[in-house]
Amino acid sequence: MQVGLNNRVLKNLSQSSSKAAVDLLGMRLSTTIKNNFVEILITETEAYGRKNTDPMSMLNTFTNVPTSLTLGPPHISILKSGSSKGLYILAGKQGSAEAVLIRAGKILIGKKIIEKRRKTKMNTDKLTGPGNITTALGLTNEDDGDNILSSHINLSPRIHELDRAIAKQRKNAKRNDKHLWRFNLVLS
Repeated sequence: MQVGLNNRVLKNLSQSSSKAAVDLLGMRLSTTIKNNFVEILITETEAYGRKNTDPMSMLNTFTNVPTSLTLGPPHISILKSGSSKGLYILAGKQGSAEAVLIRAGKILIGKKIIEKRRKTKMNTDKLTGPGNITTALGLTNEDDGDNILSSHINLSPRIHELDRAIAKQRKNAKRNDKHLWRFNLVLS
C-alpha cells in the first residue's frame, strides 16, 4: 500500500469513533492468510465512543480492558461480540479505547474461500453480523492488536463517493441514549 493511502486511512481513523464509523462505510477490508486473499466492502458499522460520552463505551463495558483497545489507530481488536468474535477497528486517540465494530459487508473477492471458512454455501454476497465478518476474513485472537497498515489485514480507502448512509441507534441502546452510533451504507 502506498504511503499517501496509509495517511488517508490513518487520518480517517484518528477522528472520533462516530465520524470514523461513517468514513469506514464503503472502504475495503482485506486479508491474506495462507495465500488466500479475500476482500469485503464495509456496509455497516457501529461506533463506541469515549468513556465520558458513551455509556456503552469499551472502557465502560470491560472490567479488565484488553491491552489492544488502548493502542489506538491503526490497530484492531478482536473481542467477544455476543456469542462470537467481532472485529473492532480502533479510532480516536491512543488510550481513548474508541472503536468501530464492523457489523456487515459485501464480498468483493474470495467468496469460495469465505464459504469454506464459514462452512456454508452462500446464496448472496452479503455478510451480516460481526462473527460472520471476522470468520470470513479469517481473523482469530492472534490478530488482536495488529496494525492494519502493515500486516496481513489491510484497510483501503473508498474508490468512489459515498452515496447515502443511514444513522440509527445501537441495537442494545438505553432508552435515554439519543446518540446515533450505528451506520449503514445504502447500496444501489
